[in-house]
Amino acid sequence: METMRVLVIGAGVGGLAIANGLIDKGHHVQVFEHANALRTTGAGITVWSNGTAALRELGVDIEEAGRPLHSLRSVTETGRLLWEADLGEVTERLGSPTVQIPRRTLIAEMAAALPPGVLHFGRRCVGVTEHPDHVVVEFADGGLAAGDVLIGADGQGSVVRREVLGGDPARPTGWASWQGMTRSDLPIAHGHQTLNIAGRNAHCGLIPTGDGLLHWWFDMPWKDGDPVLSVADLRQVFRGWPGPVEELLASVTDDDLGFFPHIRHKVPQVWGGPRSTLLGDAVHAMPPAVAQAANQTLEDAWLLTQFLSNVDREPAELLRAYEQERRPRALKVSRTAALTSAQRSTPLQRLARFPRWLATRSQVASLRSGSNVLRLARQPQVQVA
Repeated sequence: METMRVLVIGAGVGGLAIANGLIDKGHHVQVFEHANALRTTGAGITVWSNGTAALRELGVDIEEAGRPLHSLRSVTETGRLLWEADLGEVTERLGSPTVQIPRRTLIAEMAAALPPGVLHFGRRCVGVTEHPDHVVVEFADGGLAAGDVLIGADGQGSVVRREVLGGDPARPTGWASWQGMTRSDLPIAHGHQTLNIAGRNAHCGLIPTGDGLLHWWFDMPWKDGDPVLSVADLRQVFRGWPGPVEELLASVTDDDLGFFPHIRHKVPQVWGGPRSTLLGDAVHAMPPAVAQAANQTLEDAWLLTQFLSNVDREPAELLRAYEQERRPRALKVSRTAALTSAQRSTPLQRLARFPRWLATRSQVASLRSGSNVLRLARQPQVQVA
């Protein structure tokens, strides 16, 4: 079966990425999205070297649309330097840059690369039935769609995951983010450096996102039932933090503020049924402590494209091979994100200071360890055992 009819549920980062990859390989792809239009909410996305490499392999170039990042600096809430990584050197070592881009821009770039008739809006998946030679998706409007393979890219509350795997939903980690993306006159918004500030009981970050936009986030412990803070509350919590934190908070309103509790999935051994699989947050939602969720989604899309690329094998074999190859690295990143989040209140993370060369090499090693695309993209073809 060299050409397949592929059904994709979800038109977010993962769904659009896999659609681009598979269409480029000649497959017939249909993407079904429950919303009535592309979802352009959210702030910025840091697309690290593994993510930009995956996008390039999938035929999407975002370097002109985003803001290249040249360094990553971390300080304490008193302004003391902890470490700074040279992202220019990371780019040289890994062969692909780090780019900050508004989520809406990334979504628009990937959607624009698709041919007409691929995207279908207002189609909410409510059921999945797998047969020996095809899979059927049922929609809330009573409609059906049949294909050879189904890919669930429908996020952390994935209906496809529930239908084909069952199991527990993602669990809260005990932290949450208050974040936004606003146009700013602050110098950091017009530079190329990410600033992370590590406090004893809170963290924050500021990331230039291009065209004068600044992506900012404030992370604090939070559990269900705790109050959702306002901008006025954040001004109190982060009073006295290094510039430009107070200046930023003075310039934003509650209308700019998004609230996102952190969650994490248990990553299963098998991600689907005989003719289905999952990618992205549908299978390995993780806290944003290492800013890899979208990048791991792009890794999934790239690798799954390789396994479904004109290979004359049964779909179930290809899907399980994709999962077996991908799971160890996605699981490693998920565990790292969870551990990093859990250690945010420990003294070690705030007391340790690393030289620039070590911080840079650590960034390179971390990106490589969680990546399939950085290891395999230059090989002629992924081999299926």
